[in-house]
Amino acid sequence: MKKIASWAAVWLLLTVCSVQAQFHGVTAELKLDQDQYMPGEDIKLKVRIMNRSGQEIVLGGAGDWIVLSVVDEKNRSCPKLGEMPIEGEFSLQSGEVGTRTLNPTPYFDFRGAGRYWIMARIRIPQWKQEITCKSVHFSLFSGVALPNLENLQFGMPLAAGVTNAVPEMRKYSLLKVTFLKEMKLYFRLTDSTGRIMRVFPIARMMSFSDPEAQIDRNNNLHVLHQTGARLFSYAVINPDGDWVTRQTYTYNDTRPVLKISADGKIYVAGGERQETPDDLPAPAPDSH
Repeated sequence: MKKIASWAAVWLLLTVCSVQAQFHGVTAELKLDQDQYMPGEDIKLKVRIMNRSGQEIVLGGAGDWIVLSVVDEKNRSCPKLGEMPIEGEFSLQSGEVGTRTLNPTPYFDFRGAGRYWIMARIRIPQWKQEITCKSVHFSLFSGVALPNLENLQFGMPLAAGVTNAVPEMRKYSLLKVTFLKEMKLYFRLTDSTGRIMRVFPIARMMSFSDPEAQIDRNNNLHVLHQTGARLFSYAVINPDGDWVTRQTYTYNDTRPVLKISADGKIYVAGGERQETPDDLPAPAPDSH
């Protein structure tokens, strides 16, 4: 009975949110580009506001124009880890539509696999009123760590002026994740306590792909894996979890592989480089 009651509470909440999504010509809705994520992955939550009230509305002046909350599938509130930065005043004339993108992941404690709902209240100070948005849901799924590629540890260089200190240790992991019948290769960076610092997809992945990974002398992670019948993705990610390089290679006469040069540099040998709009750094405008 408790499980039924819990789901009934969630359903009642969704129903109320749906009914109250409009106030005097102003409507607000939440949107997610996808509904499946890895624990710790950034979530791009889009807040879309349409003003048909006949007058200008001003939002964001007080820094709390939107109030977010997150509940799990048992209708338990997820604790806040910090205050989300939402400052910045903006206005909408009648007939205008505005969209703001927020990332709730660093500011709410949802880490376990399962289903979650994000709810929001939009405050309109000049009317002293709020709009309660219809909630959106997403699910968290745990990935499968790849053998020998789930514990790539490295030490961070010492800060300027610091000597003889114990190095800060971090860890790269590569994981295989299947979302909606599509397999993806994910990158994850954790600190010495296991705290997730960054997690994001590198590219799609073939079921038979056997990714290669090497750490260079600057502690950048180099990853090469197969994304199609004759396509390979090459990625370089730095110790802070930021992209350095993203390239595509094709299998022509030889298969692309990672190699280490005599001076210790890691590079792709074999295959043929294929420039794409997603390359990092971006291709020069006159390179085609």
